[in-house]
Amino acid sequence: MSTSNIKSLVKNVIASQLRSQEDLRIGMEVENLVYTQEMNRIPVNPGSNFSTSDLKACLEDKNSQKGIAPTLTIEPGGQIEYASEPHGSLYDLASEWKVYLSNLINVAEEENLVVSDFALEPVVPPDHITIIDHRKYKLMHKRFNETGSHGHEMMLNTASAQINLDYTSLEDAEKLAFVSDCLHPFIALIFANTPFYRGAPAGRNNMREIIWRNTDPSRSNCLFDHGITSTDGLLEKFVSYVLNTPTLFTLEKDGSFGTYEGAIGDWLGSLDDRDTLESKYVRTALHQIFTQVRFKHILEIRGPDRPPFGHELAPAAFFQGILRSPDTLEKVMEICAKWSSGDRNQLNELAQTIDLSCEVAGQTLQAWCEQFLSFALEGLTESREKKFLEPFAEKFLTTGPFSLSIQASFEKSGKSVEKFLKDRWEEQKDFLSERTKQ
Repeated sequence: MSTSNIKSLVKNVIASQLRSQEDLRIGMEVENLVYTQEMNRIPVNPGSNFSTSDLKACLEDKNSQKGIAPTLTIEPGGQIEYASEPHGSLYDLASEWKVYLSNLINVAEEENLVVSDFALEPVVPPDHITIIDHRKYKLMHKRFNETGSHGHEMMLNTASAQINLDYTSLEDAEKLAFVSDCLHPFIALIFANTPFYRGAPAGRNNMREIIWRNTDPSRSNCLFDHGITSTDGLLEKFVSYVLNTPTLFTLEKDGSFGTYEGAIGDWLGSLDDRDTLESKYVRTALHQIFTQVRFKHILEIRGPDRPPFGHELAPAAFFQGILRSPDTLEKVMEICAKWSSGDRNQLNELAQTIDLSCEVAGQTLQAWCEQFLSFALEGLTESREKKFLEPFAEKFLTTGPFSLSIQASFEKSGKSVEKFLKDRWEEQKDFLSERTKQ
């Protein structure tokens, strides 16, 4: 198979689940860090103590009893990740999340656990955390320790929220990807939720953004950073970029993970030489790219921090409002198309520091954030779906990013970071328990 044919196969996988406008769906993924009462992270691997593996099993049992079927996975440092089923509306997505959250609270109560809603481990350093006993993640961990200064922290100490969106055509996919990529710096600021780092306030450092930018530049950061700067030929450029990226791991015939010295395109070519190239290997290839926006069989938006409790739907609502309203999408595309390469470089750099007073492309970051939040709310045509973004937007407009407002609360409390986190969970879980009963 020639390179052009391999590219075609990759495009076919990306286009494998095109849907009609009326049947478009949205999904989300949300991660949590979990602790014992002594504020130690629960172990990731099964053993004598309650582990993330045990937590996953308990949650899956409760989910089944309640009639929901999200996918639960264990991240490398023991983060528990919820991945929703795809839903036709935010309202349906919220209904599933509500049940899952109730189950999480119940298991935490039963096992005497503390659950964090921060996007970064506030206390425990990565060298005190055991990585999951999984070859794929061990290969990633080794690679990222070699490619960046913060790769080990990304693997073990971060928690994100990801949005998954269908598209109607490859042209539609290119538009959604371009706009999402352009908006990433504002997403990183609006949803910043890393108030602590290594046991102390993080200040204005936007820590999860900093960590990802120093993990593996060959496969992370924005599409813009890899020369994908417009909708013109976006998908073609993305596929070329994927095929030229170093292979992180391989999928073997028996389902295990192996290694390959060379680019992803060379690995796929080697499979073709043996007449063993199948779509599953292409999917494995696409999962080795960690740009803020990436294609699988859907578009995955990876930029938001894990939001504070009660605001988990806010990132999904934001992108539903921006990307699903044709009028709003065109307005935002028109704005993004006017930004120069210098503007976009500056925006991406500024996203690492929470200083909304900085001015880019004619107005402050604060003004840009307010404008895009307004566009998102405008695009949510169903009034009942606005409620998933409005409280978050009001909080942001009143007190700024959660990273800063949580630090302000911490400074007033006089508590240690550990005590602050533990008390925050006790306060939040009672409030959340009442909400999930409604």
